[in-house]
Amino acid sequence: MPSGTRGRARTRPASRVFAPVEKAMGAGHLETALRILRDIERDNMLPQERAWELHERMGQLLYWLADLPAALPHLRLAWELPRENHGDRLAALSNYLMYLHYVDGITDEMMHDAHAVYAQMLGTLPQFSHASHHRDKLRIGYLSPNMTDHIVLNFAVQLFSAYDRARFSVHLYDVGGQHSEVTDWVAGMADGYQDLSKCSPQEAAAHIHADGIDILFDLAGHSAGGKTLMIAAHAPAPVQLSGIGYFNTTGLSAMDYFLGDPFCDPPGEEANFTEQILRLPQTHLCFTPSERFRPYEHLQRTPHENVVFASFNNFAKITDAMLTVWGEILRAVPTARLLLKNVHPLKETLTRMKKRAVQAGIDPARLELRPGSKDYLADYLDADVILDTFPYQGGGTTCEALCMGLPIVVRAGARHGARFGVSLLHNAGLSELIAGSTEEYIERAILLARDRELLSALQTAVPHMMRASPLMNGMGYVRAMEAAYQMIWERCLHEKT
Repeated sequence: MPSGTRGRARTRPASRVFAPVEKAMGAGHLETALRILRDIERDNMLPQERAWELHERMGQLLYWLADLPAALPHLRLAWELPRENHGDRLAALSNYLMYLHYVDGITDEMMHDAHAVYAQMLGTLPQFSHASHHRDKLRIGYLSPNMTDHIVLNFAVQLFSAYDRARFSVHLYDVGGQHSEVTDWVAGMADGYQDLSKCSPQEAAAHIHADGIDILFDLAGHSAGGKTLMIAAHAPAPVQLSGIGYFNTTGLSAMDYFLGDPFCDPPGEEANFTEQILRLPQTHLCFTPSERFRPYEHLQRTPHENVVFASFNNFAKITDAMLTVWGEILRAVPTARLLLKNVHPLKETLTRMKKRAVQAGIDPARLELRPGSKDYLADYLDADVILDTFPYQGGGTTCEALCMGLPIVVRAGARHGARFGVSLLHNAGLSELIAGSTEEYIERAILLARDRELLSALQTAVPHMMRASPLMNGMGYVRAMEAAYQMIWERCLHEKT
């Protein structure tokens, strides 16, 4: 065999190489699929131009197995390595930016620079021009891949249903292609609905521009592979903002504002955003429980005899440092137990999590692990205190837990995505559960476990406090948003005159 041909001789078409991986994943055998991928990498079985696919698959598998430190190098190579489809490469970068929020040790500067790479890779795109005008009604467009039964919809639905129809016209743009009964329900609320999931980014932007949208609200950012950002980059509306579905800057010069509030975005946060922060006066999030909460509206709770700490967050959010902290709490409260429920129904992830928990010093006899499930609200009945994750805090899970009568211990972080819980608890009137340090986080958790009277009082009060708070005042929230829309639109008109 001639020199230099050995590596190429072993390569095979990607479809054949990945067939065993697909088979293993279809059977739910993620560890097997991972071993096959490592064999493929070791034996150099792919042509160089398909190397990105190996790393993309390996990174995604490791994410599902909640091993983010191991996943990140592969997820980085998935967008760094060249590939034929530039849009897919951008999507891989968006996924990488999303996953950066899960791990410890990512500084604000590192996060900002990583998002700046997206804008550089996107390059200069043709953008629409906009004539200055005054209308009786401002046209607000909402751009989302989640116009279905999705947690982001729980935070956005009031914007679609409670708006002032005398002053605003609302148009929904769906790029998810996941049509359901919920989609039909949402579409019926607004003045217009379009499914743009089959359009190219430029075609989708042209549809939005043709509708004469004044303010376009991107509800996804770099989630869902950044589909919405590839559209927003063409500037189909004269004013554009992002938020709710993503928790950091988009990095796009075409994005004018990012939605925040005083608790999530204290002074000084501006340096982390390419956008201007548009702070609502109280909360930038408003939670609307789904129908599945109805059986629990009048829930009467009492603490378990032995306190059960719990987390219902994605296992990928649970770092080794987080497990070490939880282990300290359990050692301080010898009778307590820890319940961890994943958002994904992947049982192999439980095996990995158990091993990691034991390595962090958690007694396996005091640990219960559950896979994700559709009917998960009943699992909250088995918990007493929610321990929020950090640095990537809970959003939807935090609101769900509060509605289910559970106090939550939160450690405040420095940037927007690490302060969701801070904002939610402040607005719910539960700021005393916010810890400024890891030591305070541990102390507050221990206090709740040891003070049964306090815990019982909180479990009774928390659902009422949640429902009476700005977090569930849909009308007040939408009025605040509309005032913000009016302000940024008038600012836009002033800048153009």
